[in-house]
Amino acid sequence: MAFFAHLLSFLFQSLGSMVSKWTLLICLITLLIVKCVKYIQLQTRLPPGPWGVPFFGMLPFIKKEFHLTLFDLKEKYGKIFQLCMGQTPIVVISDHNIIKKAFAKGELAARPKTVFSDILGGYGVINIEGALWKSQRSFLHKQKFGMKHWGAGSNQMEARVSQEVHYLLNSILAEKKSPFNPETILNCAISNVICSIVMSTRFHHDDPKFQRFMYLFNEGFRLFTTTGPMIFLPILKHYPGSQDTIEQIKNNRDEMLEFVRYIIQDHRDTLNPEAPRDLVDSYLMEMEQAKEEGRDVFPECKDTETQLEQIILDLFSAGVETLKTTMQWAILHMLRNPEVCRKVQAELEQVVGKHRLPTLADMPDLHYTKASIYEVMRRSTVVPTAVTHATTRTVEIEGHLIPKDSHVIPFLHGVHMDPELWDQPEEFRPERFINEEGKVQKPKHFMPFGAGQRMCLGDSLAEMELQLFFSSLLHVYDLEYPSETPLPSLRGVAGVTVSPQSFEMSFVPRNVEALIISNAKSQSSKEAWSKHVRVFGAMYG
Repeated sequence: MAFFAHLLSFLFQSLGSMVSKWTLLICLITLLIVKCVKYIQLQTRLPPGPWGVPFFGMLPFIKKEFHLTLFDLKEKYGKIFQLCMGQTPIVVISDHNIIKKAFAKGELAARPKTVFSDILGGYGVINIEGALWKSQRSFLHKQKFGMKHWGAGSNQMEARVSQEVHYLLNSILAEKKSPFNPETILNCAISNVICSIVMSTRFHHDDPKFQRFMYLFNEGFRLFTTTGPMIFLPILKHYPGSQDTIEQIKNNRDEMLEFVRYIIQDHRDTLNPEAPRDLVDSYLMEMEQAKEEGRDVFPECKDTETQLEQIILDLFSAGVETLKTTMQWAILHMLRNPEVCRKVQAELEQVVGKHRLPTLADMPDLHYTKASIYEVMRRSTVVPTAVTHATTRTVEIEGHLIPKDSHVIPFLHGVHMDPELWDQPEEFRPERFINEEGKVQKPKHFMPFGAGQRMCLGDSLAEMELQLFFSSLLHVYDLEYPSETPLPSLRGVAGVTVSPQSFEMSFVPRNVEALIISNAKSQSSKEAWSKHVRVFGAMYG
């Protein structure tokens, strides 16, 4: 108030000779009223939502998992609403049509600026935006994540996934403990797919170095989750406990980068431009060619070496965590719904037979099997809020104004559990994805990989992996759960993904003959990619 008093006094003294004080006061009041009216008009055009409290917004009211809180708010405020977390406005969209329309806009393709994006320094592919994001996404698609050099078609990709299917099935067969937690073996098999494609490296689940590498990733996810409020209240990063957490995240990342840098240097030392092996080779060749031509590899990139390092980490995290978690949910849903499991196995016996493992060629005839996979992805959406976007300018969506720098969430859990779209969405029913002709179909409101310009980069590879891992696992094994132990809740544990609680179960051989025959065929054939893929422990001393 003192400031305004001084301002009025100054204006009165300066302009007193030209206009009366009352005229000036009326002008100032009119200006203030106009500003207030414009502010009120803006507020009325914002999406509806809870008010929260000053400075903290809705943070004090988040009493359960964030995606479940958003679901409750959706029920109250509708399919597009806004809330403030700290000082950050967050717009949540849970209508599939609006999501597709909104995220087709370039103005919603940015990423939020947070303390964690600062740690990454604007590198990689997940948390970048603008020209660099477009060039990197284009490069990865062009290189097929590293499979460009393996030949045309999906045969090489299928062969790569199939080797890890064998690894998974054989590791389970060799496991002496029963029941046991399948997470580590699943983690390793799925890791091997993306790592062999990107950097010609495989792991063994018992290797201490692999276990340390996965620990660092999981610990990074855990630390990220525990420091959630810091995203919305950056001032918290100056508190001693928060500083320790940020430092630990940096240290863990530095340790992972040591391995990544070793991989890159090893590729540089053994690079043969006439026979490139993977994505790392492709990147190094692009860098060398640009150097010879006297140009920047990617003009919008400050440091291509650092960019390559972060791309490797991004692809690893994106290509492992969501798939591993989806497979864990698939196993749990089969344990909770044994009648569905039996139907899947009956279909596999009819279509595939008992003397081989399922292939991609079988998938068009495995309608119920694919429908079961889709129902797992619907009922237990592993990334319920997808990846948060940010607006580069004020935009209008369905008559609502979304201010610049707002965080925008495509709320996939809200879509997949909407009772207006899915009858009794809490129930597990693969039949939702079976049409009247008995064939599998995806409704338009099924969107596990997101939508728009920044939907999942590797959706085709991910779906192929899920089909081959899931079908082969149920073809070879029956799944059993200890009768004296309650099954884990479907509520899950919320972190970077929503994963099931840890559980132990037994894999009982039901069709090992198919695995034995498939192993023999696999050993007798040498695929193009297999000659240069090395095991992690053997190459990284």
